[in-house]
Amino acid sequence: MRRALCRRRKSTWTSLQTEKFYDLEVISYLSPGCSHLRAVVVEFSLLRAALTLAGAKLSRSAYYGPLSIISFREDYPEPELRGPEWVKVRSVLSGICGSDMRLVTLSESMYLYPLTSFPLVLGHEVVGVVEEVGEKVRGVEEGERVVLDDVLSCRVRGVEELCPSCREGRYSICHNFDGGNLSPGMFTGFCRDTGGAWSDYFVAHEFQLFRVPGGVSDEAAVFTEPFAVSLHAALKSFPRDDEAVAVVGCGVMGIGVIAALRALGFKGEIIGVDIYKFQGEMAKRFGATRTVIAEEGGRVIEDLAEITGGRVYYPPREKPMFVGGGVDVVFECVGQAGTVDDSLRIVKPGGTVVLVGTAGKLSGVDWAPIFSKEIVVKGVLGSGEEKVNGGRRAFDLALDLFSKGRVNLSPLLTHKFPIEKWREALKVSL
Repeated sequence: MRRALCRRRKSTWTSLQTEKFYDLEVISYLSPGCSHLRAVVVEFSLLRAALTLAGAKLSRSAYYGPLSIISFREDYPEPELRGPEWVKVRSVLSGICGSDMRLVTLSESMYLYPLTSFPLVLGHEVVGVVEEVGEKVRGVEEGERVVLDDVLSCRVRGVEELCPSCREGRYSICHNFDGGNLSPGMFTGFCRDTGGAWSDYFVAHEFQLFRVPGGVSDEAAVFTEPFAVSLHAALKSFPRDDEAVAVVGCGVMGIGVIAALRALGFKGEIIGVDIYKFQGEMAKRFGATRTVIAEEGGRVIEDLAEITGGRVYYPPREKPMFVGGGVDVVFECVGQAGTVDDSLRIVKPGGTVVLVGTAGKLSGVDWAPIFSKEIVVKGVLGSGEEKVNGGRRAFDLALDLFSKGRVNLSPLLTHKFPIEKWREALKVSL
Protein backbone atom coordinates (compact mmCIF):
# COMPACT_ATOMS: atom_id res chain seq x y z
CA MET A 1 0.00 0.00 0.00
CA ARG A 2 1.28 3.45 -0.78
CA ARG A 3 0.14 6.90 0.24
CA ALA A 4 1.28 10.29 -1.01
CA LEU A 5 2.75 12.87 1.32
CA CYS A 6 2.45 16.33 3.02
CA ARG A 7 3.05 19.73 1.51
CA ARG A 8 4.93 22.56 3.19
CA ARG A 9 3.01 25.81 2.90
CA LYS A 10 4.66 28.74 4.66
CA SER A 11 5.57 27.38 8.11
CA THR A 12 3.03 24.61 8.46
CA TRP A 13 2.54 21.12 7.09
CA THR A 14 -0.84 20.35 5.57
CA SER A 15 -1.86 16.84 4.64
CA LEU A 16 -3.47 15.77 1.42
CA GLN A 17 -5.89 12.90 1.99
CA THR A 18 -7.07 11.04 -1.10
CA GLU A 19 -8.08 7.53 -2.03
CA LYS A 20 -5.66 4.74 -1.16
CA PHE A 21 -3.51 3.39 -3.96
CA TYR A 22 -1.65 0.16 -3.47
CA ASP A 23 1.87 -0.44 -4.80
CA LEU A 24 2.39 3.08 -6.05
CA GLU A 25 4.89 5.79 -5.32
CA VAL A 26 5.07 7.56 -1.97
CA ILE A 27 6.16 11.15 -2.54
CA SER A 28 7.71 13.50 0.03
CA TYR A 29 8.22 17.23 0.21
CA LEU A 30 11.53 18.38 1.67
CA SER A 31 11.53 21.87 3.11
CA PRO A 32 14.21 24.39 2.09
CA GLY A 33 16.29 26.72 4.19
CA CYS A 34 17.57 24.25 6.79
CA SER A 35 20.83 25.12 8.59
CA HIS A 36 21.74 21.43 8.64
CA LEU A 37 21.21 18.89 5.92
CA ARG A 38 18.43 16.47 6.83
CA ALA A 39 18.69 13.07 5.23
CA VAL A 40 17.44 9.49 5.38
CA VAL A 41 20.66 7.48 5.42
CA VAL A 42 21.46 3.82 4.82
CA GLU A 43 24.57 2.33 6.46
CA PHE A 44 25.03 -1.35 5.72
CA SER A 45 26.62 -3.77 8.15
CA LEU A 46 26.27 -7.53 8.45
CA LEU A 47 25.32 -7.22 12.13
CA ARG A 48 22.52 -4.73 11.51
CA ALA A 49 21.34 -6.72 8.53
CA ALA A 50 21.14 -9.89 10.63
CA LEU A 51 19.31 -8.11 13.45
CA THR A 52 16.87 -6.53 11.00
CA LEU A 53 16.03 -9.80 9.26
CA ALA A 54 15.58 -11.56 12.60
CA GLY A 55 13.35 -8.79 13.92
CA ALA A 56 11.31 -8.64 10.73
CA LYS A 57 10.07 -12.17 11.39
CA LEU A 58 8.17 -10.69 14.35
CA SER A 59 7.36 -7.23 13.00
CA ARG A 60 7.97 -5.46 9.70
CA SER A 61 8.76 -2.33 11.71
CA ALA A 62 12.22 -3.85 12.20
CA TYR A 63 13.06 -2.65 8.69
CA TYR A 64 12.98 0.97 9.87
CA GLY A 65 13.59 0.50 13.61
CA PRO A 66 16.60 1.60 15.70
CA LEU A 67 18.60 -1.53 14.82
CA SER A 68 17.93 -1.33 11.09
CA ILE A 69 20.33 -0.15 8.39
CA ILE A 70 18.32 3.05 7.82
CA SER A 71 18.11 6.16 9.99
CA PHE A 72 17.22 9.86 9.92
CA ARG A 73 19.96 12.47 10.39
CA GLU A 74 19.44 16.16 10.98
CA ASP A 75 23.10 17.18 10.51
CA TYR A 76 24.33 14.90 7.75
CA PRO A 77 27.29 16.27 5.73
CA GLU A 78 26.12 18.12 2.66
CA PRO A 79 27.48 16.65 -0.58
CA GLU A 80 29.96 18.87 -2.44
CA LEU A 81 30.02 19.74 -6.12
CA ARG A 82 32.24 17.12 -7.75
CA GLY A 83 33.58 19.49 -10.40
CA PRO A 84 32.83 22.55 -12.54
CA GLU A 85 30.07 20.73 -14.48
CA TRP A 86 28.17 19.76 -11.34
CA VAL A 87 24.99 21.24 -9.87
CA LYS A 88 23.48 21.43 -6.38
CA VAL A 89 19.74 20.69 -6.36
CA ARG A 90 17.17 21.26 -3.62
CA SER A 91 14.72 18.36 -3.39
CA VAL A 92 11.05 19.30 -3.71
CA LEU A 93 9.31 15.95 -4.26
CA SER A 94 10.92 12.53 -4.15
CA GLY A 95 9.41 9.10 -4.69
CA ILE A 96 9.93 5.79 -2.94
CA CYS A 97 10.91 3.29 -5.61
CA GLY A 98 10.77 -0.49 -5.43
CA SER A 99 14.56 -0.57 -5.60
CA ASP A 100 14.70 1.68 -2.51
CA MET A 101 12.42 -0.69 -0.64
CA ARG A 102 14.40 -3.75 -1.66
CA LEU A 103 17.52 -2.18 -0.19
CA VAL A 104 15.72 -1.20 3.02
CA THR A 105 14.21 -4.70 3.40
CA LEU A 106 17.50 -6.41 2.47
CA SER A 107 15.79 -8.24 -0.38
CA GLU A 108 17.95 -6.80 -3.17
CA SER A 109 20.25 -9.23 -4.95
CA MET A 110 23.75 -9.25 -3.45
CA TYR A 111 25.00 -9.34 -7.04
CA LEU A 112 24.59 -5.54 -7.11
CA TYR A 113 26.26 -4.71 -3.77
CA PRO A 114 29.75 -4.18 -5.29
CA LEU A 115 28.12 -1.40 -7.35
CA THR A 116 26.70 0.33 -4.25
CA SER A 117 28.73 2.50 -1.85
CA PHE A 118 27.75 3.19 1.75
CA PRO A 119 26.77 5.25 3.63
CA LEU A 120 24.27 6.56 1.12
CA VAL A 121 21.20 8.78 1.00
CA LEU A 122 18.27 7.18 -0.81
CA GLY A 123 16.07 8.85 -3.42
CA HIS A 124 16.34 9.10 -7.21
CA GLU A 125 12.80 9.83 -8.44
CA VAL A 126 12.81 13.56 -7.88
CA VAL A 127 11.80 17.02 -9.00
CA GLY A 128 13.87 19.81 -7.51
CA VAL A 129 15.18 23.36 -7.89
CA VAL A 130 18.71 24.31 -8.91
CA GLU A 131 20.46 26.02 -6.00
CA GLU A 132 24.08 26.28 -7.21
CA VAL A 133 25.90 25.62 -10.49
CA GLY A 134 29.54 24.92 -11.29
CA GLU A 135 31.49 27.38 -13.42
CA LYS A 136 31.22 25.27 -16.60
CA VAL A 137 27.51 24.46 -16.32
CA ARG A 138 25.55 25.73 -19.32
CA GLY A 139 22.47 23.52 -19.43
CA VAL A 140 20.61 24.76 -16.33
CA GLU A 141 20.48 27.91 -14.21
CA GLU A 142 19.84 28.69 -10.56
CA GLY A 143 16.16 28.76 -9.70
CA GLU A 144 15.07 26.43 -12.50
CA ARG A 145 13.00 23.32 -11.79
CA VAL A 146 14.68 20.12 -12.90
CA VAL A 147 14.26 16.36 -12.90
CA LEU A 148 17.08 13.85 -12.58
CA ASP A 149 18.28 11.06 -14.84
CA ASP A 150 19.84 9.11 -11.99
CA VAL A 151 22.28 6.98 -14.05
CA LEU A 152 25.94 7.55 -13.08
CA SER A 153 27.45 6.77 -16.46
CA CYS A 154 30.84 7.56 -18.04
CA ARG A 155 30.25 11.25 -18.69
CA VAL A 156 28.94 11.81 -15.17
CA ARG A 157 31.98 10.01 -13.73
CA GLY A 158 34.46 12.05 -15.74
CA VAL A 159 35.56 9.11 -17.87
CA GLU A 160 36.96 10.70 -21.03
CA GLU A 161 36.88 7.64 -23.31
CA LEU A 162 33.26 6.54 -23.25
CA CYS A 163 32.54 2.83 -22.90
CA PRO A 164 30.80 0.97 -25.78
CA SER A 165 27.39 1.24 -24.08
CA CYS A 166 27.64 4.98 -23.46
CA ARG A 167 28.81 5.58 -27.04
CA GLU A 168 25.57 3.93 -28.15
CA GLY A 169 23.47 5.98 -25.71
CA ARG A 170 22.77 2.95 -23.51
CA TYR A 171 23.85 4.75 -20.35
CA SER A 172 22.09 2.47 -17.88
CA ILE A 173 24.36 -0.44 -18.80
CA CYS A 174 27.59 1.58 -18.58
CA HIS A 175 30.81 -0.41 -18.17
CA ASN A 176 32.26 1.99 -15.60
CA PHE A 177 29.87 2.11 -12.66
CA ASP A 178 32.90 1.42 -10.45
CA GLY A 179 35.24 3.90 -12.16
CA GLY A 180 35.98 7.55 -12.79
CA ASN A 181 35.93 10.15 -10.04
CA LEU A 182 32.97 8.71 -8.10
CA SER A 183 32.61 5.86 -5.66
CA PRO A 184 30.84 2.74 -6.99
CA GLY A 185 27.16 3.21 -7.75
CA MET A 186 24.88 2.72 -10.72
CA PHE A 187 22.46 5.46 -9.75
CA THR A 188 22.12 8.58 -7.64
CA GLY A 189 20.77 7.35 -4.31
CA PHE A 190 23.06 4.31 -4.38
CA CYS A 191 26.40 6.15 -4.37
CA ARG A 192 27.82 7.81 -1.27
CA ASP A 193 29.32 10.78 -3.17
CA THR A 194 26.18 12.26 -4.76
CA GLY A 195 23.73 12.26 -1.90
CA GLY A 196 20.15 11.41 -2.72
CA ALA A 197 16.74 13.01 -2.96
CA TRP A 198 15.57 11.86 0.49
CA SER A 199 17.39 14.89 1.85
CA ASP A 200 17.36 18.66 1.55
CA TYR A 201 19.97 18.68 -1.22
CA PHE A 202 21.87 16.40 -3.57
CA VAL A 203 24.42 17.01 -6.32
CA ALA A 204 24.28 15.95 -9.97
CA HIS A 205 26.25 16.36 -13.17
CA GLU A 206 24.50 18.72 -15.60
CA PHE A 207 24.21 15.81 -18.07
CA GLN A 208 21.76 14.23 -15.60
CA LEU A 209 19.41 17.22 -15.33
CA PHE A 210 16.43 18.21 -17.47
CA ARG A 211 14.42 21.42 -17.21
CA VAL A 212 10.76 20.95 -16.31
CA PRO A 213 8.42 22.74 -18.75
CA GLY A 214 6.35 25.52 -17.22
CA GLY A 215 3.01 23.78 -17.70
CA VAL A 216 4.08 20.59 -15.90
CA SER A 217 3.33 20.52 -12.17
CA ASP A 218 5.72 19.13 -9.56
CA GLU A 219 3.20 16.36 -8.92
CA ALA A 220 3.43 15.31 -12.56
CA ALA A 221 7.16 15.96 -13.01
CA VAL A 222 8.14 13.68 -10.13
CA PHE A 223 7.03 10.74 -12.29
CA THR A 224 9.49 11.59 -15.07
CA GLU A 225 12.11 9.02 -14.05
CA PRO A 226 9.76 6.04 -13.73
CA PHE A 227 7.97 7.05 -16.94
CA ALA A 228 11.28 7.34 -18.79
CA VAL A 229 12.00 3.76 -17.71
CA SER A 230 8.50 2.76 -18.86
CA LEU A 231 9.16 4.30 -22.28
CA HIS A 232 12.45 2.42 -22.49
CA ALA A 233 10.65 -0.81 -21.55
CA ALA A 234 7.85 -0.29 -24.08
CA LEU A 235 10.37 0.34 -26.87
CA LYS A 236 12.37 -2.73 -25.84
CA SER A 237 9.77 -4.95 -27.51
CA PHE A 238 7.22 -2.66 -29.10
CA PRO A 239 4.24 -4.69 -30.36
CA ARG A 240 2.44 -4.52 -33.66
CA ASP A 241 -1.18 -3.41 -33.63
CA ASP A 242 -2.36 -6.95 -34.42
CA GLU A 243 -0.55 -8.34 -31.35
CA ALA A 244 -1.80 -8.69 -27.76
CA VAL A 245 0.05 -7.44 -24.70
CA ALA A 246 -0.26 -8.29 -21.00
CA VAL A 247 1.05 -5.96 -18.32
CA VAL A 248 1.55 -7.92 -15.09
CA GLY A 249 1.50 -5.58 -12.11
CA CYS A 250 -0.37 -2.29 -12.56
CA GLY A 251 1.54 -0.12 -10.13
CA VAL A 252 3.48 2.94 -11.25
CA MET A 253 5.73 1.02 -13.63
CA GLY A 254 2.92 -1.08 -15.09
CA ILE A 255 0.63 1.87 -15.63
CA GLY A 256 3.60 3.77 -17.00
CA VAL A 257 4.14 1.01 -19.57
CA ILE A 258 0.45 1.09 -20.54
CA ALA A 259 0.57 4.88 -20.91
CA ALA A 260 3.83 4.64 -22.88
CA LEU A 261 2.44 2.07 -25.30
CA ARG A 262 -0.60 4.22 -26.01
CA ALA A 263 1.40 7.45 -26.28
CA LEU A 264 3.78 5.80 -28.74
CA GLY A 265 0.87 4.75 -30.93
CA PHE A 266 0.09 1.12 -30.06
CA LYS A 267 -3.56 0.40 -30.90
CA GLY A 268 -3.78 -3.30 -30.05
CA GLU A 269 -5.09 -5.09 -26.97
CA ILE A 270 -3.54 -4.47 -23.55
CA ILE A 271 -4.58 -6.75 -20.69
CA GLY A 272 -3.78 -5.40 -17.23
CA VAL A 273 -3.14 -8.02 -14.52
CA ASP A 274 -3.11 -7.18 -10.83
CA ILE A 275 -4.42 -8.17 -7.41
CA TYR A 276 -6.41 -5.06 -6.59
CA LYS A 277 -9.52 -3.53 -8.14
CA PHE A 278 -8.25 0.03 -7.81
CA GLN A 279 -5.14 -0.78 -9.85
CA GLY A 280 -7.36 -2.36 -12.46
CA GLU A 281 -9.47 0.78 -12.68
CA MET A 282 -6.36 2.92 -13.10
CA ALA A 283 -4.99 0.55 -15.74
CA LYS A 284 -8.17 1.02 -17.79
CA ARG A 285 -8.01 4.76 -17.27
CA PHE A 286 -4.55 4.84 -18.84
CA GLY A 287 -5.35 2.60 -21.78
CA ALA A 288 -5.80 -1.07 -20.84
CA THR A 289 -8.44 -2.80 -22.95
CA ARG A 290 -9.44 -5.20 -20.20
CA THR A 291 -8.14 -6.41 -16.83
CA VAL A 292 -7.75 -9.60 -14.83
CA ILE A 293 -8.03 -8.73 -11.13
CA ALA A 294 -7.55 -11.32 -8.38
CA GLU A 295 -9.60 -9.26 -5.91
CA GLU A 296 -12.55 -9.68 -8.28
CA GLY A 297 -12.07 -13.41 -8.65
CA GLY A 298 -9.71 -13.25 -11.62
CA ARG A 299 -7.44 -16.22 -12.28
CA VAL A 300 -4.44 -15.09 -14.28
CA ILE A 301 -3.55 -18.23 -16.19
CA GLU A 302 -7.06 -19.59 -16.75
CA ASP A 303 -8.45 -16.17 -17.72
CA LEU A 304 -5.60 -15.41 -20.13
CA ALA A 305 -6.10 -18.84 -21.69
CA GLU A 306 -9.80 -18.11 -22.19
CA ILE A 307 -9.12 -14.65 -23.63
CA THR A 308 -6.48 -15.89 -26.08
CA GLY A 309 -7.90 -19.31 -26.98
CA GLY A 310 -5.63 -21.56 -24.94
CA ARG A 311 -6.39 -25.06 -23.62
CA VAL A 312 -5.78 -25.31 -19.86
CA TYR A 313 -4.09 -28.27 -18.16
CA TYR A 314 -3.35 -28.89 -14.50
CA PRO A 315 0.02 -30.60 -13.90
CA PRO A 316 0.35 -32.52 -10.61
CA ARG A 317 1.44 -30.34 -7.69
CA GLU A 318 1.84 -27.38 -10.02
CA LYS A 319 0.11 -24.25 -11.24
CA PRO A 320 -1.99 -24.57 -14.38
CA MET A 321 -0.52 -24.13 -17.84
CA PHE A 322 -2.13 -23.86 -21.24
CA VAL A 323 -1.40 -24.95 -24.78
CA GLY A 324 -2.19 -22.69 -27.71
CA GLY A 325 -3.18 -19.09 -27.16
CA GLY A 326 -1.08 -16.68 -25.11
CA VAL A 327 -0.16 -13.05 -25.57
CA ASP A 328 2.64 -11.86 -27.83
CA VAL A 329 4.42 -9.68 -25.26
CA VAL A 330 4.31 -9.66 -21.45
CA PHE A 331 5.66 -6.71 -19.49
CA GLU A 332 6.36 -8.07 -16.00
CA CYS A 333 6.36 -5.04 -13.68
CA VAL A 334 6.57 -6.54 -10.18
CA GLY A 335 9.76 -8.57 -9.97
CA GLN A 336 8.47 -11.31 -7.68
CA ALA A 337 8.63 -15.06 -8.20
CA GLY A 338 4.89 -15.54 -8.64
CA THR A 339 4.46 -12.81 -11.23
CA VAL A 340 7.55 -13.84 -13.20
CA ASP A 341 6.29 -17.44 -13.21
CA ASP A 342 2.83 -16.33 -14.38
CA SER A 343 4.39 -14.22 -17.13
CA LEU A 344 6.28 -17.18 -18.54
CA ARG A 345 3.08 -19.24 -18.56
CA ILE A 346 0.81 -16.71 -20.29
CA VAL A 347 3.12 -15.68 -23.15
CA LYS A 348 2.59 -17.46 -26.47
CA PRO A 349 5.17 -19.77 -28.06
CA GLY A 350 7.92 -17.61 -29.53
CA GLY A 351 6.70 -14.60 -27.54
CA THR A 352 8.62 -12.12 -25.41
CA VAL A 353 8.68 -11.43 -21.68
CA VAL A 354 10.14 -8.06 -20.71
CA LEU A 355 11.32 -7.95 -17.09
CA VAL A 356 10.60 -4.40 -15.94
CA GLY A 357 10.33 -5.34 -12.26
CA THR A 358 14.08 -5.84 -11.67
CA ALA A 359 13.73 -9.40 -10.42
CA GLY A 360 16.70 -10.70 -8.42
CA LYS A 361 17.05 -14.13 -6.86
CA LEU A 362 13.68 -15.84 -7.20
CA SER A 363 12.65 -19.12 -5.64
CA GLY A 364 9.84 -21.12 -7.20
CA VAL A 365 10.04 -19.92 -10.80
CA ASP A 366 9.62 -22.74 -13.33
CA TRP A 367 11.88 -21.92 -16.28
CA ALA A 368 10.57 -24.79 -18.45
CA PRO A 369 8.35 -22.45 -20.52
CA ILE A 370 11.47 -20.64 -21.78
CA PHE A 371 12.90 -23.61 -23.64
CA SER A 372 9.62 -25.40 -24.33
CA LYS A 373 8.08 -22.31 -25.97
CA GLU A 374 11.34 -20.68 -27.11
CA ILE A 375 10.46 -17.53 -25.21
CA VAL A 376 12.65 -14.44 -25.48
CA VAL A 377 13.31 -12.83 -22.07
CA LYS A 378 14.58 -9.24 -22.03
CA GLY A 379 15.80 -7.18 -19.09
CA VAL A 380 15.16 -3.48 -18.51
CA LEU A 381 17.26 -1.07 -16.48
CA GLY A 382 16.93 2.70 -16.51
CA SER A 383 16.79 4.47 -19.86
CA GLY A 384 18.97 6.19 -22.42
CA GLU A 385 18.88 7.34 -26.03
CA GLU A 386 15.73 5.78 -27.46
CA LYS A 387 15.24 4.93 -31.12
CA VAL A 388 12.10 6.94 -31.67
CA ASN A 389 11.47 10.23 -33.49
CA GLY A 390 14.99 10.17 -34.88
CA GLY A 391 16.54 9.25 -31.52
CA ARG A 392 16.24 11.18 -28.27
CA ARG A 393 16.76 10.62 -24.56
CA ALA A 394 13.82 9.04 -22.79
CA PHE A 395 13.66 11.95 -20.32
CA ASP A 396 13.23 14.46 -23.15
CA LEU A 397 10.49 12.29 -24.65
CA ALA A 398 8.74 11.90 -21.27
CA LEU A 399 8.74 15.62 -20.53
CA ASP A 400 7.54 16.39 -24.06
CA LEU A 401 4.58 14.02 -23.60
CA PHE A 402 3.85 15.59 -20.20
CA SER A 403 4.00 19.15 -21.50
CA LYS A 404 1.68 18.36 -24.43
CA GLY A 405 -0.87 16.82 -22.06
CA ARG A 406 -0.65 13.41 -23.73
CA VAL A 407 0.41 11.73 -20.48
CA ASN A 408 -0.33 12.85 -16.92
CA LEU A 409 0.61 10.42 -14.18
CA SER A 410 -0.11 12.79 -11.29
CA PRO A 411 -3.33 10.90 -10.36
CA LEU A 412 -1.00 8.13 -9.15
CA LEU A 413 0.25 10.40 -6.39
CA THR A 414 -2.05 9.70 -3.49
CA HIS A 415 -0.53 10.93 -0.20
CA LYS A 416 2.45 13.01 0.91
CA PHE A 417 4.74 12.91 3.94
CA PRO A 418 7.31 15.41 5.19
CA ILE A 419 10.81 13.97 5.51
CA GLU A 420 10.49 13.89 9.31
CA LYS A 421 7.75 11.26 8.90
CA TRP A 422 9.96 8.95 6.84
CA ARG A 423 9.12 5.98 9.06
CA GLU A 424 5.42 6.43 8.39
CA ALA A 425 6.11 6.65 4.66
CA LEU A 426 8.09 3.42 4.75
CA LYS A 427 5.45 1.72 6.88
CA VAL A 428 2.72 2.26 4.31
CA SER A 429 5.09 1.26 1.50
CA LEU A 430 5.82 -2.19 2.92
